Amino acid sequence: MALQISECRGVFSVHGSLHSGNAAILRQHLSAYFVPQKPIILNLGRVKSIDRQASLVLSQLHAFALRKNILLSIIGKENQEILPVMQASKTSYILSNDHF
Repeated sequence: MALQISECRGVFSVHGSLHSGNAAILRQHLSAYFVPQKPIILNLGRVKSIDRQASLVLSQLHAFALRKNILLSIIGKENQEILPVMQASKTSYILSNDHF
């Protein structure tokens, strides 16, 4: 399934497969919305699959947001399709609780 990104009131929902071939697109898309004092929520609850490289890109995105004082919450801890990969790549620490 192709990657689809939708946005509603500052919540960006990712649908489909997130992998090394399209993770950079997600990073570029979200970076355009990085503004201090404006929180962003990235919802990974509907991601069907993720690979190690994509989880590392999410970790880099999270680190960038921290350095720039941008509040980025990445939710999807309950998604059993992505959690094992995030844990194996030691990037699950970036996942926030699934309710906001």
